[in-house]
Amino acid sequence: MNQNPESQPKEWFPSRIISGEEHIALLILNQPLQEECKYFVKRNWQSALVHVGVDGGANQLKELCDDEFPLIPDLICGDFDSATPDVLEFYKSKGVSIVHTPDQDETDFTKALRLTDMYLKDRKIEVSSIIAVARNGDRLDHILGNLNTLYQADEITSVPVLILGNNSLTWLLSVGFHKIYVTEKMMESHVGLIPLGSACKNVTTTGLKWNLTNDKMNFGGLISTCNMFDGSNVVTIATDTPLIWTMEVTMDKF
Repeated sequence: MNQNPESQPKEWFPSRIISGEEHIALLILNQPLQEECKYFVKRNWQSALVHVGVDGGANQLKELCDDEFPLIPDLICGDFDSATPDVLEFYKSKGVSIVHTPDQDETDFTKALRLTDMYLKDRKIEVSSIIAVARNGDRLDHILGNLNTLYQADEITSVPVLILGNNSLTWLLSVGFHKIYVTEKMMESHVGLIPLGSACKNVTTTGLKWNLTNDKMNFGGLISTCNMFDGSNVVTIATDTPLIWTMEVTMDKF
């Protein structure tokens, strides 16, 4: 791929997202949240400009509520096969907009992303990214469905979409050149480059312990897992095909 590293790179600052330095839209997906996700939601609630409970994610928000953190979202949406009637009634009484999205051809996450994008545009709210908080580890079908939504996101919104799991931050690298800025606290983190959608014919990286140079990546062939940073403050990735990037994050490091 004849990609000029100096031409319009897409820049990513994961530490700013984790630490609450950026204004984000926050989506809480279904399934019980792990402790680090709960910590992230509470710590970043105030800096988030939009808050969305996605079906059973409303149940998780209600469980996190207390006098110090009321956690009242702007919007709750889904087909409501998971959100309990009493939780929906509670938030309705607080003035939260409840939107039923029964379409079964898309996941609740995908439908929530559409509604979030409309909400941002209608109210002229600008955010740096949309962060979906999700549980990792229990349901592979949920994990794969969430990753599929990352591949659909470009057709839904112009805002970058990332998934925060218990110890990981994951997003889709579009075709082109990317710079990911790494802090000293991240240097021991594990990272991965996963060609989930289709084969990548040409991937080149710098800043990783095991770099790629014009390499082909595909399932059944080469993928990059359990990789690490090489001590550089910037990782660069040039890819000719959309490529999943995932990295280990630990909340107490930020």
